[in-house]
Amino acid sequence: MISDFQPAQRVLRHRHRSIGRALLGAASVACIGWALIGGVGVGATTAPTAAVTVVVSPGDTVWSIAESHAGGGDVRNEVAQILSANHLGSPVIQAGETLVIPSD
Repeated sequence: MISDFQPAQRVLRHRHRSIGRALLGAASVACIGWALIGGVGVGATTAPTAAVTVVVSPGDTVWSIAESHAGGGDVRNEVAQILSANHLGSPVIQAGETLVIPSD
């Protein structure tokens, strides 16, 4: 009698795996679709941030450029934004480089 039940158990285990894989696949597709259509932050209205480009002159530093664009705000925040916007790992810049300066 025990041998009669073993195939049924194998079928159930296989069915559970198939259902689990199908659910995982559906959830993955839903998450990717949600991200592609901009589902993150639905209801939040954010205007695109304008940016200015600056060509680095000899003697310029990220700090000096940030200081001239900080508008009286904290220069450290401006430096961080410039580094982030330009994907810079360090504040070392060269004359002739073009930097994106985000503006709030």
